[in-house]
Amino acid sequence: MGLEYKIETYDAARTGWRDVLRKRPDFLFEEDGFCHWGPAREQPLISIKEEVDHLYLCQHVASPESDALLGSLIRRLLSLNDHVVISEL
Repeated sequence: MGLEYKIETYDAARTGWRDVLRKRPDFLFEEDGFCHWGPAREQPLISIKEEVDHLYLCQHVASPESDALLGSLIRRLLSLNDHVVISEL
């Protein structure tokens, strides 16, 4: 499956993370509440789902591209929240 993370913050939805990351050229598709990013539909690098109290993130492939996407997400969350807690599942 890949590396799985639970990302907790005060209000992830308020940051508009989904809209910002959807504008990236590597956005693939959304399905069953998950948003997927990567080079091709069959090769997602990262999948994210917003839960009630956290974001669930699966990093399918460890690569510079997936690390950069994870960094972009964290910067976005920190831009409107004063803390982010990332736990490996």
